Amino acid sequence: MKSQTRSIIIILSALLFLTATGMVAASPATTQASPLYPIKKAIEAASLAFAAPEDKAALQATQLEERVTELDALKLQIAELEKNQLLEKATKLQEAATSTEIAAKQLAAQAKLDAEKISDTVEKKGVLNQINASVNDLDDEDEDTEEIEADEPDETPEPAETPEPKETPEARESSGSKEDSEN
Repeated sequence: MKSQTRSIIIILSALLFLTATGMVAASPATTQASPLYPIKKAIEAASLAFAAPEDKAALQATQLEERVTELDALKLQIAELEKNQLLEKATKLQEAATSTEIAAKQLAAQAKLDAEKISDTVEKKGVLNQINASVNDLDDEDEDTEEIEADEPDETPEPAETPEPKETPEARESSGSKEDSEN
């Protein structure tokens, strides 16, 4: 009986662990900065591998929305770290954000190609609209980043004013002699 109970406890523990890990890995808060991100990517890859050709584009569109959400989360974390002067961590997250953005754009391109395989025109149009909305979100974030960078003040010091030369007695005499010669 003890070995049977032990086996049941081990199986239930394993199921609980896998379920919890799967839920965390599937969470939009799981970004490239998370140690569970490879699990999330593996789950997504498996989902795509087993999806029907007509369902791939819709699945990719959903994954694209998740990449946009991840990118938003990373940018918020970066802003917070920069605000608190934790620049090394902010730099690592910026690299993850850039990588996520590149992956999202590649996913969008593939999703558009796969959307062309959808035979139902209404479904095809809906998936393409979803993909385009996510791409627009990505483009809007690029513009927001550029605006933030453009609004930052230059850190170059203003040029110091050069003092006007003091008038020496010789200069006064020469200007006085010029005035005399003009009169």
